Amino acid sequence: MTLLNTPGRGEPLRLLVLVPHRDARLPLRKWSAAMFADGWDGAWSFPWVAPLALLAKPLSVDELKSLAGAIREQSLANGQGGKFTSEQTDRAVFPGGAAIFGPVINIRLPDSFFPPASAAKIISRFSPPVLGAALLLDKEPAPVLPPPPLSFRAAALANMICRPVPGANSAGAAYSLEWKIGALRWLGKPASR
Repeated sequence: MTLLNTPGRGEPLRLLVLVPHRDARLPLRKWSAAMFADGWDGAWSFPWVAPLALLAKPLSVDELKSLAGAIREQSLANGQGGKFTSEQTDRAVFPGGAAIFGPVINIRLPDSFFPPASAAKIISRFSPPVLGAALLLDKEPAPVLPPPPLSFRAAALANMICRPVPGANSAGAAYSLEWKIGALRWLGKPASR
């Protein structure tokens, strides 16, 4: 499986992720459980976060703080008062063809979203922004499921690394990942309007 290897280097993936508040992740947890019970092996293989970019190097605290403020502004421009919601599902494809599957969150980040200093660390961006509920391998079809009910304002940005579990060699090894999510930089409360 090539999901967790950057081309030619064999290193873990470094990601910039949007992390919903833990209360907002409960519907995703239940949804992943229902998918797993329905036979989708990758349903517990990725954390309930939305990858936004593949990184060459982790972003600094200042870069995360700046981007968290910019995402809050984008969330206020979505016409829902800073809420993140989802009305459909999709996949976000990783290098190598594997993908995460989950609800698409209603935020659109323009091409100019990343400031020049941070842009140098960006290898590629994920589109659409999908909250991970299942890992799909290469050409594996996506489940045909309505998205879980999602509506949250509290969220954070973080650096994340992930890689295959060392020594995993069972039939489900392709879905065996480990990850670490760095310190959270909260988006800040929406100002009263």
